[in-house]
Parts: sequence; structure tokens; C-alpha cells
Amino acid sequence: MSWKSKRSYRSYKRAQVFTGYLFVLPDLIGLVVFYVVPVFLAVYLGLHEWSGFGEMRYVGFANFRNMVADALFVRSLWTTFKLVVLFLPLNFAMSLGLALLVQVPSRAVSVFRTIYFTPVAISAVSVGLIWRFMFQSHGVVNALLTGLGLPRQPLLGSSGQALPILISTILYQSVGYYMVIFIAGLNDIPLTLYEAARVDGAEWFQRFKFITLPLLKPVILFVLVISLLNAFQVFDQIQILTAGGPAYATTTTVFYAYRIAFEFYKFGYGAAINFIVFLMQLMISLLMFRVMRGGRIEE
Repeated sequence: MSWKSKRSYRSYKRAQVFTGYLFVLPDLIGLVVFYVVPVFLAVYLGLHEWSGFGEMRYVGFANFRNMVADALFVRSLWTTFKLVVLFLPLNFAMSLGLALLVQVPSRAVSVFRTIYFTPVAISAVSVGLIWRFMFQSHGVVNALLTGLGLPRQPLLGSSGQALPILISTILYQSVGYYMVIFIAGLNDIPLTLYEAARVDGAEWFQRFKFITLPLLKPVILFVLVISLLNAFQVFDQIQILTAGGPAYATTTTVFYAYRIAFEFYKFGYGAAINFIVFLMQLMISLLMFRVMRGGRIEE
């Protein structure tokens, strides 16, 4: 190859790389503006005391130290932990189960796929209003219970029942979305592996355990991480359904930070809480990556 050919080839490769970065640039700008910048802004605000008006007053790490003595903050952490622990396995099992049921395409299956995915297109506010109507003290659920001769339940008025009801609204809207992701992962698994397993006498559960789950590992990691982040950031359903009540039973850390900032005008303290939430999400996500080895499929 002559030096002119080498030079033209290098120019072609540089143009390819430049074109690739050019296509990625809009998404990269959005990532920096809406994710990276707010993190640094939260750190900066967290080191100050600010009511939203006037000048900021530098207080150092006082906002972060105050969290330790804040009983409501500690309780919001416990509520967030319960929500995440209950939501993640239920969301994973239900979405994967639905994906397995509607994996094989057909006319009837397409109808069920549409039905299961439809809640994803409904706004969280609408779902919250419907659930509030159903689960209020004189709502549809209590009407059904009393009609069956069962005692009336407090439901949204109960500290023990409000959180499971809240989780049910999140599941209603999220399961269909993750079902579609699992279907895509299942369709990428070669059918020859299942056929060979059947020839060897493997039962359904054995095929699921030794073929489906290992080859779905990257998809499982993606679903767990994204559903974890979404569980931490639940807001609309809480605001519409319970407003954090009763007795702070559904006040998550993110919702508590919102109230601190926009109801009590302690923007510095609210920003500090949000930064702690960010660190929690980051550490748990990294732990998931480490436990699942980055989603790599073992040979």
C-alpha cells in the first residue's frame, strides 16, 4: 500500500470516528446538562443554607451532619428501603413471567402483549387518581369487601397498608415495560439450544435454569439497575395517592427532600439529601454490577 493510500485510509477512519461522535453528541449533551450538572449543583447547594431568595450562606457539611439527627430523614430511608426490597423482586418475577407467557408471537399473543403494555402509556397522575378512588375508605375495594361479608379496611388510611398499595401502582405501570425488554432478550436466545436440551431429556425448569437465565444475564442486570433507579425516584404516585402519609408511612427519601426544599424552603438541606440518594443509587448499582460481573455471560 502506497503512502497516499495509507493517508486516505487514515482520513477515512478519522471521518468515521468523527461522524460517530457527531451522532452521539446530542445525547451526550443531554446527559451532561440533565444528569452531570445537577449532581454538582446538588453538592454545591448542599454546602449552603438557602431559602430560594436572597444570598446563600455557606455552612460546610452542616446539612449532611443534620441528617443523622433528623428522625424523619432516617424514617424516609427505611421507607425507601422497604419499597425497593418489595418492588424489585416482584417487578422482576412478574415482568419475566409475562415475557415467558407471551414470548411466542401469534395473533392472540399480540393482543395480550398490547394489554400488558398499555399501562406504560398511561400517566402516573392518572393511575394515582384511579388507585385513590379505588382504595379510599368508601371506594370500590371496600365496597367489594363488604359485599363479600368481609370487614371494611382502612387501606390508604393505614400505615401498614398504604405502602403495598403504592407499590401496586408502580408495578401496574412498570411490569409491561420490562416485559418488552425481557421478550427482546428471550428472542435473542438461539432455539437450537432448547432443541438440544429437549433431545437430552431436559425438563422445562432445567432449560429455564441452565439456558434461559444464564443467557438473559445482561438483560437481567439492565432490568434490575433501571428498576432500582426508578424505585428510588418514585414521586408522582406518592404525591397523588398519599401525599407521603399516613403518618409519613409512604414518605420516601426523594419525596422528603422535595418537601424540605419546596414546602419548608430549605433548598440546601434538600439538595444534600438528594446527593445522598444519588450516592446510594450509585453504590447499589455498582454492587449489582460486581455481583453479576457486569452482565457477562460465562462460557
